[in-house]
Amino acid sequence: MRNLRLLAMTFIALFAFAGCEKVVLDEESTTDETKAADGNVIIRASLYNIVPFDTRAGVSLTDYCSTIQFVIYQNGEKVKGITQKKGESNYGQAALTLSPGTYQLLVLAHSCQLGNPTVSNPSNIQFTNTGSGYSDTFYYYGDLQVTEEQGTHDITLERAVSMVRLTITDAIPAEVTKIRLYYEGESGVFNAVTGMGGTTNSKQSINYNVQGYSAPLSLGAYTFLRNEEGTLSMTITAFDSKDNVIAEKQLTDIPMKNRMMTEYSGRLFSEASASATIVLNADTEWKVYRQLTF
Repeated sequence: MRNLRLLAMTFIALFAFAGCEKVVLDEESTTDETKAADGNVIIRASLYNIVPFDTRAGVSLTDYCSTIQFVIYQNGEKVKGITQKKGESNYGQAALTLSPGTYQLLVLAHSCQLGNPTVSNPSNIQFTNTGSGYSDTFYYYGDLQVTEEQGTHDITLERAVSMVRLTITDAIPAEVTKIRLYYEGESGVFNAVTGMGGTTNSKQSINYNVQGYSAPLSLGAYTFLRNEEGTLSMTITAFDSKDNVIAEKQLTDIPMKNRMMTEYSGRLFSEASASATIVLNADTEWKVYRQLTF
């Protein structure tokens, strides 16, 4: 049930990210080349089973991510970009015509609902800071050798984000309509060249509409780590319909690991135990870094 609630909440979340990065959306659209089969470059994103943060069942990348972006660079400049939406024919495969030479290829798969990130610079990929601007995100970046002969390139994407999953275990008061997660310490920008977050320390927040939901309630927050390990500070605030604060709790030094999930669980509205436990989960197959209580 907790996982189902998290999936449901993902679609109703309103993301508002306030950071130092200026966000400008790229104007990309699907071109005829995405449907053509006679280009000299065929790119196929891997359909191997991935494990989402919110379930222990493997799923297909093309089932899990609603958008895939294929971007070609050469000599530091963006040459071509193709964006595909789930449901389109040949989703996950792109056919392009390129002159022979060496290029760089970026493939970015995500489920951001209100706009694609800027991809003009692969070392500074910026996601929109309004609406559902962040989601579980996967990527590939590397050199692409193009000849006059048609070549097919099968690539495997890997996860780009880290996640905090917060589970509220006590009863949610009837007057609570919204819960905000405000957090800082890592980045809202992704560097595909290094596979890490940008250098800017972002301040991020996400608002969840929780009216009518009951405990246990799981809420998620995505970020890009600037190093292999890092920490977040998070303030959890519950509001009523008039934005009066009903409850608030602060978490500091949340341990994070690149491309893994930290799980927090505890009480928000009632008195919690004075003790807290940290459980290290060695089952990295499920990408769980640490489980903690607050």
